[in-house]
Amino acid sequence: MGPIATEFPKWQEWAKCIKQDVQNRLVYPRQIFRTFTQVVNANEKHVVEHDGDVFVTFVAKCYVSHTAMAIRSHVKLDNKSISLLRLLMQIRDCAGQFTFQFFLEQFPIDPAYVDWQPVTFAPFSDDGRSVSSKIVQRDIEILRTLTIQIEELADRTLAHLDKRGFDGKVTFGELDACVDAFDKLVCKYLKLTAGAGYATLEPTILCDWQKIFTVPLDIRNSGQSSGEWDE
Repeated sequence: MGPIATEFPKWQEWAKCIKQDVQNRLVYPRQIFRTFTQVVNANEKHVVEHDGDVFVTFVAKCYVSHTAMAIRSHVKLDNKSISLLRLLMQIRDCAGQFTFQFFLEQFPIDPAYVDWQPVTFAPFSDDGRSVSSKIVQRDIEILRTLTIQIEELADRTLAHLDKRGFDGKVTFGELDACVDAFDKLVCKYLKLTAGAGYATLEPTILCDWQKIFTVPLDIRNSGQSSGEWDE
């Protein structure tokens, strides 16, 4: 690991890329899936009467696969890839160099604005002088603990057809807990690396995507007896 002055600009770029990726591949899809589930539950009788459970199961499986693979990509340590775990590990390894003075050099105090820097730096430091490797390590362990089963599911059944199979269990609650942790950790480390204050990555959905459920679909050309798709 090089000197922090060299590493920090890279971390800033990584943090921004990670924020965008986690938001688009984890937080935003979960918002859509949660609302989709609410619509299905509110219309359970209609769904069952029209064999909609097949479609609902398909959507649920797609969501699980998509989420598991997105989580997997952020706990891998491939040197060619950007991941949340790699970012945290690099910050941990440079913790001694990551002083409050260095933080102020990146984000100088503005006499005309509130002094947000001490409050922002404090959660990362035990002594107020530099980032504590123990604090960052705790976040790494949280990430590892929450994702170990999900990563194994993705490795053995989604990314590869592993002959060992997967005999574990991953619940929607565990996926939710993992997405919550990603949301929290990305926001936390964006403050440290980019000085950006986010309480959550959950976006405000501007389009009324639920409108599709309120209008009849034109299914005249949807039947494909030959097994071929229309071009």
